[in-house]
Amino acid sequence: MQRIVSRLFDFIYPATCHLCETGLSHGRHLCSGCAHALPVIEPPFCQQCGEMYDGQIDGPFTCPNCHKQDYHFSFARASLQSEGSARELIHAFKYQRQVHLAPDLAKLAQRALEDARFSNYPDSGIIVPVPLFWRRQQKRGFNQSEQIAIHLAKQTGIPTLNALKRTRNTATQTRFSRTKRLQNLKGAFSPRSRYLKELSNRRIILLDDVFTTGSTANECARTLSKHGASDIAILTVLRG
Repeated sequence: MQRIVSRLFDFIYPATCHLCETGLSHGRHLCSGCAHALPVIEPPFCQQCGEMYDGQIDGPFTCPNCHKQDYHFSFARASLQSEGSARELIHAFKYQRQVHLAPDLAKLAQRALEDARFSNYPDSGIIVPVPLFWRRQQKRGFNQSEQIAIHLAKQTGIPTLNALKRTRNTATQTRFSRTKRLQNLKGAFSPRSRYLKELSNRRIILLDDVFTTGSTANECARTLSKHGASDIAILTVLRG
Protein backbone atom coordinates (compact mmCIF):
# COMPACT_ATOMS: atom_id res chain seq x y z
CA MET A 1 0.00 0.00 0.00
CA GLN A 2 2.82 2.38 0.91
CA ARG A 3 4.48 1.71 -2.45
CA ILE A 4 1.24 2.53 -4.28
CA VAL A 5 0.87 5.79 -2.35
CA SER A 6 4.52 6.62 -3.08
CA ARG A 7 4.05 6.05 -6.82
CA LEU A 8 0.87 8.13 -6.83
CA PHE A 9 2.73 10.94 -5.06
CA ASP A 10 5.52 10.76 -7.65
CA PHE A 11 2.91 10.98 -10.41
CA ILE A 12 1.33 14.11 -8.89
CA TYR A 13 4.68 15.66 -7.92
CA PRO A 14 7.34 14.31 -10.32
CA ALA A 15 10.81 14.05 -8.76
CA THR A 16 12.33 17.12 -10.38
CA CYS A 17 14.14 20.09 -8.88
CA HIS A 18 11.64 22.82 -8.04
CA LEU A 19 14.10 25.50 -9.14
CA CYS A 20 15.76 24.14 -12.30
CA GLU A 21 13.53 21.14 -13.20
CA THR A 22 16.43 18.68 -13.29
CA GLY A 23 15.26 15.08 -12.90
CA LEU A 24 15.92 13.67 -9.43
CA SER A 25 15.56 10.43 -7.49
CA HIS A 26 12.35 9.64 -5.62
CA GLY A 27 11.41 12.01 -2.81
CA ARG A 28 13.75 14.86 -3.74
CA HIS A 29 12.68 18.21 -5.15
CA LEU A 30 15.87 20.27 -4.83
CA CYS A 31 19.04 19.31 -6.69
CA SER A 32 22.45 19.59 -5.02
CA GLY A 33 23.52 22.36 -7.41
CA CYS A 34 20.55 24.58 -6.57
CA ALA A 35 20.83 23.74 -2.86
CA HIS A 36 24.48 24.83 -2.75
CA ALA A 37 23.69 28.03 -4.67
CA LEU A 38 21.20 29.24 -2.05
CA PRO A 39 22.19 32.33 0.01
CA VAL A 40 23.70 30.76 3.14
CA ILE A 41 23.95 32.59 6.47
CA GLU A 42 27.68 32.87 7.17
CA PRO A 43 29.74 34.76 9.77
CA PRO A 44 29.68 37.47 10.77
CA PHE A 45 26.15 37.24 12.13
CA CYS A 46 24.50 38.39 15.35
CA GLN A 47 24.81 35.73 18.04
CA GLN A 48 21.35 36.59 19.36
CA CYS A 49 19.04 37.10 16.36
CA GLY A 50 21.16 35.49 13.62
CA GLU A 51 21.13 38.46 11.24
CA MET A 52 24.10 38.41 8.87
CA TYR A 53 26.27 41.51 8.52
CA ASP A 54 28.57 42.71 5.77
CA GLY A 55 32.07 43.84 6.50
CA GLN A 56 34.85 42.72 8.80
CA ILE A 57 33.81 41.85 12.35
CA ASP A 58 36.25 39.83 14.42
CA GLY A 59 34.72 37.21 16.69
CA PRO A 60 31.17 36.72 17.95
CA PHE A 61 29.06 39.86 18.36
CA THR A 62 25.54 40.99 19.21
CA CYS A 63 23.91 43.57 16.95
CA PRO A 64 22.68 46.96 18.27
CA ASN A 65 19.03 45.97 17.76
CA CYS A 66 19.37 43.03 20.14
CA HIS A 67 20.94 45.15 22.88
CA LYS A 68 17.53 46.77 23.34
CA GLN A 69 15.46 43.58 23.35
CA ASP A 70 14.26 41.36 26.15
CA TYR A 71 14.39 37.91 24.57
CA HIS A 72 13.05 34.73 26.15
CA PHE A 73 15.26 32.49 24.00
CA SER A 74 19.00 31.86 24.10
CA PHE A 75 19.68 32.47 20.42
CA ALA A 76 18.12 32.29 16.96
CA ARG A 77 19.79 30.59 14.02
CA ALA A 78 18.71 30.36 10.38
CA SER A 79 20.26 28.51 7.46
CA LEU A 80 19.54 30.94 4.63
CA GLN A 81 18.98 34.58 3.87
CA SER A 82 15.43 35.43 2.82
CA GLU A 83 16.13 36.38 -0.78
CA GLY A 84 16.08 35.01 -4.32
CA SER A 85 15.55 31.28 -4.75
CA ALA A 86 15.43 30.66 -1.00
CA ARG A 87 12.46 32.97 -0.63
CA GLU A 88 10.87 31.41 -3.72
CA LEU A 89 11.03 27.95 -2.12
CA ILE A 90 9.29 29.08 1.06
CA HIS A 91 6.69 31.05 -0.90
CA ALA A 92 5.87 28.02 -3.07
CA PHE A 93 5.70 25.80 0.01
CA LYS A 94 3.41 28.07 2.03
CA TYR A 95 1.21 29.82 -0.50
CA GLN A 96 1.15 27.44 -3.46
CA ARG A 97 0.70 24.35 -1.26
CA GLN A 98 3.85 22.67 -2.50
CA VAL A 99 3.91 20.46 0.59
CA HIS A 100 6.27 17.98 -1.09
CA LEU A 101 9.07 20.54 -0.51
CA ALA A 102 8.96 19.93 3.27
CA PRO A 103 11.72 17.23 3.36
CA ASP A 104 14.09 19.44 1.37
CA LEU A 105 13.33 22.47 3.56
CA ALA A 106 14.00 20.33 6.63
CA LYS A 107 17.38 19.37 5.13
CA LEU A 108 18.15 23.05 4.65
CA ALA A 109 17.13 23.85 8.24
CA GLN A 110 19.37 21.02 9.41
CA ARG A 111 22.43 22.91 8.16
CA ALA A 112 21.96 25.46 10.95
CA LEU A 113 22.00 22.68 13.55
CA GLU A 114 25.74 22.40 12.85
CA ASP A 115 26.13 25.54 14.96
CA ALA A 116 28.03 24.41 18.08
CA ARG A 117 25.46 26.07 20.34
CA PHE A 118 22.98 23.34 19.39
CA SER A 119 25.35 20.58 20.55
CA ASN A 120 23.43 19.77 23.75
CA TYR A 121 19.97 19.83 22.19
CA PRO A 122 19.85 16.47 20.35
CA ASP A 123 20.41 14.45 23.54
CA SER A 124 17.63 15.88 25.69
CA GLY A 125 15.80 18.32 23.46
CA ILE A 126 12.58 18.36 21.47
CA ILE A 127 11.51 20.23 18.35
CA VAL A 128 8.38 22.36 18.82
CA PRO A 129 6.84 23.97 15.71
CA VAL A 130 5.32 27.45 15.85
CA PRO A 131 1.54 26.92 15.59
CA LEU A 132 -1.02 28.51 13.31
CA PHE A 133 -4.49 29.50 14.45
CA TRP A 134 -6.81 26.61 13.61
CA ARG A 135 -8.83 28.63 11.09
CA ARG A 136 -5.73 29.73 9.18
CA GLN A 137 -4.37 26.19 9.19
CA GLN A 138 -7.70 24.88 7.92
CA LYS A 139 -7.65 27.41 5.09
CA ARG A 140 -4.03 26.65 4.14
CA GLY A 141 -4.47 22.92 4.63
CA PHE A 142 -1.34 22.47 6.75
CA ASN A 143 1.01 24.20 9.17
CA GLN A 144 4.28 24.84 7.32
CA SER A 145 6.38 24.79 10.50
CA GLU A 146 4.85 21.51 11.66
CA GLN A 147 5.54 19.86 8.30
CA ILE A 148 9.20 20.92 8.39
CA ALA A 149 9.46 19.79 12.03
CA ILE A 150 8.10 16.32 11.21
CA HIS A 151 10.73 15.77 8.52
CA LEU A 152 13.52 17.32 10.58
CA ALA A 153 12.69 14.89 13.38
CA LYS A 154 12.97 11.98 10.93
CA GLN A 155 16.30 13.25 9.62
CA THR A 156 17.92 14.00 12.99
CA GLY A 157 16.25 11.66 15.47
CA ILE A 158 15.28 14.62 17.68
CA PRO A 159 11.62 14.11 18.64
CA THR A 160 9.02 16.70 17.68
CA LEU A 161 6.04 17.68 19.76
CA ASN A 162 3.13 19.88 18.67
CA ALA A 163 3.16 21.37 22.16
CA LEU A 164 1.86 24.88 21.48
CA LYS A 165 -1.47 26.17 20.23
CA ARG A 166 -2.49 29.58 18.98
CA THR A 167 -5.37 30.74 21.13
CA ARG A 168 -6.55 33.59 18.94
CA ASN A 169 -6.35 34.66 15.34
CA THR A 170 -3.84 37.51 15.21
CA ALA A 171 -3.65 39.95 12.33
CA THR A 172 -1.01 39.28 9.68
CA GLN A 173 2.35 40.52 10.95
CA THR A 174 4.04 41.49 7.70
CA ARG A 175 3.07 45.19 7.70
CA PHE A 176 3.50 45.84 11.41
CA SER A 177 6.40 47.49 13.21
CA ARG A 178 8.10 45.42 15.88
CA THR A 179 6.19 47.24 18.64
CA LYS A 180 2.87 46.57 16.91
CA ARG A 181 3.85 42.93 16.38
CA LEU A 182 4.52 42.48 20.08
CA GLN A 183 1.15 44.00 20.99
CA ASN A 184 -0.57 41.89 18.35
CA LEU A 185 0.93 38.65 19.71
CA LYS A 186 0.63 39.21 23.45
CA GLY A 187 -1.08 36.19 25.00
CA ALA A 188 -1.65 34.55 21.60
CA PHE A 189 -0.05 31.21 22.51
CA SER A 190 -0.54 28.58 25.19
CA PRO A 191 0.76 25.06 25.78
CA ARG A 192 -1.41 22.05 25.01
CA SER A 193 -2.35 20.71 28.43
CA ARG A 194 -1.53 17.09 27.58
CA TYR A 195 2.09 18.04 26.85
CA LEU A 196 2.82 20.16 29.93
CA LYS A 197 4.91 17.44 31.59
CA GLU A 198 6.93 17.01 28.39
CA LEU A 199 7.99 20.67 28.51
CA SER A 200 9.31 20.65 32.06
CA ASN A 201 13.12 21.01 32.22
CA ARG A 202 13.49 20.32 28.50
CA ARG A 203 15.72 22.00 25.96
CA ILE A 204 13.51 23.12 23.11
CA ILE A 205 14.28 23.89 19.48
CA LEU A 206 11.44 26.18 18.45
CA LEU A 207 11.05 25.78 14.71
CA ASP A 208 9.56 28.23 12.21
CA ASP A 209 9.98 28.84 8.50
CA VAL A 210 11.18 32.47 8.72
CA PHE A 211 12.64 34.69 11.45
CA THR A 212 11.98 38.38 10.77
CA THR A 213 11.73 40.59 13.87
CA GLY A 214 11.55 37.63 16.23
CA SER A 215 8.24 38.75 17.75
CA THR A 216 6.42 35.47 17.10
CA ALA A 217 9.36 33.35 18.22
CA ASN A 218 9.83 35.43 21.36
CA GLU A 219 6.19 35.17 22.41
CA CYS A 220 6.27 31.40 21.85
CA ALA A 221 9.52 31.19 23.83
CA ARG A 222 8.02 33.25 26.64
CA THR A 223 5.10 30.81 26.85
CA LEU A 224 7.38 27.76 26.83
CA SER A 225 9.70 29.25 29.45
CA LYS A 226 6.75 30.14 31.66
CA HIS A 227 5.68 26.50 31.61
CA GLY A 228 9.00 24.97 32.57
CA ALA A 229 11.27 24.75 29.52
CA SER A 230 14.89 24.98 30.65
CA ASP A 231 16.37 26.45 27.47
CA ILE A 232 14.96 27.56 24.13
CA ALA A 233 16.73 28.12 20.81
CA ILE A 234 15.09 29.27 17.60
CA LEU A 235 15.71 27.41 14.34
CA THR A 236 14.39 28.67 11.00
CA VAL A 237 15.02 28.03 7.33
CA LEU A 238 15.19 31.75 6.46
CA ARG A 239 16.36 34.92 8.19
CA GLY A 240 14.35 37.91 6.94
